[in-house]
Amino acid sequence: MARGHARCFSIEHSCLFIYSTPCRHRISYIECRHPFNGIKKMAKHKKVQQTPSKPAAEQHPSAGLLRRLGALIYDYLVVTSLLVIAGFIGMGVAKLLLVTGMASVPAGEDTVWLLTRHPLSLIYTLWLAFVICGFYTWFWTRAGQTIGMRAWRLRIQNEDGSNIRITQALIRLATAAFGLGNLMCLFNRKAPRAFQDIWAECQVVVLSKQENLDLLNK
Repeated sequence: MARGHARCFSIEHSCLFIYSTPCRHRISYIECRHPFNGIKKMAKHKKVQQTPSKPAAEQHPSAGLLRRLGALIYDYLVVTSLLVIAGFIGMGVAKLLLVTGMASVPAGEDTVWLLTRHPLSLIYTLWLAFVICGFYTWFWTRAGQTIGMRAWRLRIQNEDGSNIRITQALIRLATAAFGLGNLMCLFNRKAPRAFQDIWAECQVVVLSKQENLDLLNK
């Protein structure tokens, strides 16, 4: 049998082997499957599996103005109660300073003067501010929810779904303008974000009932 030459021509996913002999009129064709066809399919399958999933924050709707105001009212009631307790503590410390002689008030004045007009009143003001900031910072950085936000199924989080940092919480408090920053939600109904959320680079989302319950049980 005469020896010839074999060549392979790749056409898409198959090979065409042409076997030729010295005789000009004798050419054999052998077709086979291309070995890289299966590899390409496996590569495509891996690409589908490696497609990144959407961030957790995209799976929750943004909180609207009404829910934010509802949570704000709830939290104001809680913060007011905490300030009353903090005020009693401040009054007790002021009384102790007067009894021990470490502080004094003019004739006809009482402990209230010590807390409002005395140079030590600055310490009392900082104490009340610490209570307010501590309340919001503690809840926002631990679970992303205050008491009022849990009642309305709201959560503050970063875009990737993680809890915000202490610096973010303080920025959010400083730019909230006593809740007036929430009015900015009216300018974007589809994806509402408050003024303080933009500055703190976070967002407030609405959780499902089960997700809210899971956070409550943590």
